[in-house]
Amino acid sequence: MLETYSPSGSEHDLSILLLNELSKYGFTSHKDKAGNVIGHAGQEGPKILLCGHMDTVKGELPVFEKDGYIHGRGAVDAKSSLAAMIVGCAKAIHNHVPFQATIAGVVEEETTSKGIISITDDKTAYDLAVFGEPSGVSNIIIGYKGSVRLEITAQSLGGHSSSPWLSRNSLEDAFDFWECLRDTLLENSASSKFESITGALVSASSTPGGNSIPTHAVLGIDLRIPPRISPRELIQKLERFRASYSERSKAQIILQFGDETKAFLGADDSLGVRAFRYAIRKTTRSNVSLVKKTGTSDMNILAQFSQASMIAYGPGDSSLDHTKLEKVSISEYIDSIEIYSTAIEKFASLATRSLETANA
Repeated sequence: MLETYSPSGSEHDLSILLLNELSKYGFTSHKDKAGNVIGHAGQEGPKILLCGHMDTVKGELPVFEKDGYIHGRGAVDAKSSLAAMIVGCAKAIHNHVPFQATIAGVVEEETTSKGIISITDDKTAYDLAVFGEPSGVSNIIIGYKGSVRLEITAQSLGGHSSSPWLSRNSLEDAFDFWECLRDTLLENSASSKFESITGALVSASSTPGGNSIPTHAVLGIDLRIPPRISPRELIQKLERFRASYSERSKAQIILQFGDETKAFLGADDSLGVRAFRYAIRKTTRSNVSLVKKTGTSDMNILAQFSQASMIAYGPGDSSLDHTKLEKVSISEYIDSIEIYSTAIEKFASLATRSLETANA
């Protein structure tokens, strides 16, 4: 999988590889309209979705093994997780535990979320949804922050750069607004980053250039939000702040909003958490930590349409995401396969028992 380069939008070659592998493992597999690879197995028992993304960020890296690690683009984010869930699920199937599995290798998780949006269209009522993301072998991810994309646009009449005191500068106005917004509404310095509204300046542009003072400037901001506030609530707060700021400063500021994603936080004692906690302890003999991520994943999107128990799990150190240093421990990868297999079996048992108790 690592040797098959698959940046977002170019997952076709990897999808062919996975279709062949799923068939070898006994899954009925196909590609859906979005380009996702979908595999099905099992006819009875709880319905389990195992979802990992085929795409990576751009930047091909050499693939090699050294000192107990496999290096390559996607080794951490997140081909090792997708591979582990496929092999782990196949192991659980061979142990004849009754459950219905859907493997989904989705496209464009790093960009448009096109793949997971397509998955939500089938309206399947899953009992458990697991997302393949680097948690570390002994950690279970139960939450992700939401996000809002913001563009700050400032406009002015401009003038000649030799006389900056005569004209408003739209680029300076944009930066002044951003700094005031950051210092007033954002909480980047709070101790709990998961519970805070945080944001980062990610792009800046202005026109015209040369010896003219900018008349039009745009700043791109990536905002991350906790479960306590929805994207709509944050947008309303930002608009009120802009109106008050513009009245005070007389700067012409316009806010435009792009993609919005709600935060998600699952229960820390769900059947999914209990199953994976059991599997991790049994496999590694180590303590288990529940993790809340400051990033955003496909889990946020499915959570808006499904009542399934949801977690994210997979091998790898997420601090290596999107870097040139991506590598995954071979022993951790092998352990994660066993954990997936054991957790699936445990969940099937717990879910069946819970249903029997409810029907008694």
